[in-house]
Amino acid sequence: MKYIVIILIVLFGVSLSFAQQVKIAYVNTDRILAGSNEASEIARVYDLDRTGWMNQIKSLNEEIKLMERNFEIDKLTKNEAAKRDAQAKIDAKKAEAGQKLEEYFGDGGKAEQRYKELIEPLTKKINDIIKKISEDDKYTLVLDVSMGTVLYAAPSMDITDQVLAELNKNTQKVDSNVPEINENQVNPGNNLNEESKGMESETKK
Repeated sequence: MKYIVIILIVLFGVSLSFAQQVKIAYVNTDRILAGSNEASEIARVYDLDRTGWMNQIKSLNEEIKLMERNFEIDKLTKNEAAKRDAQAKIDAKKAEAGQKLEEYFGDGGKAEQRYKELIEPLTKKINDIIKKISEDDKYTLVLDVSMGTVLYAAPSMDITDQVLAELNKNTQKVDSNVPEINENQVNPGNNLNEESKGMESETKK
């Protein structure tokens, strides 16, 4: 469907070319995000928050393991009521860990909400810059090649560097050790699901 839309747009543009000058350009938003100073700072801040949440869950898992070890050691000397009470506390702690896991890394959890909070202003800024350049340079159409719908475009039509230069104006490059941001991280659901599965397996042990 996307290819059909692109073809129709191009055909429409060609038909208009007899009446007016059609000017088309493209950008690569993946490369813009990878080269953005602000995106690198967002990745750094988000990574700190995510690490803090992961450490909380890991701490709960360690507490559960300790409780289970103590239960195995003490169960020979405890009566049935004491053993039931100890097991109930372990189950409650596991439930707490599971709730934290869902709260932080589940669908719509704090990690996803935090990332959207950080990335949306930058996304708007990028879109505003593309719009301004398009209006100033009188582009009729600007495509995003990172979306995978453009099969070929001449390098002369690429305005990615122009957008990136404007985006990084008056900002500083952060430490090179900061992980790069990419388009998949804008909606980090898949990554969060992988982290969630790994932590969930630890919680259930």
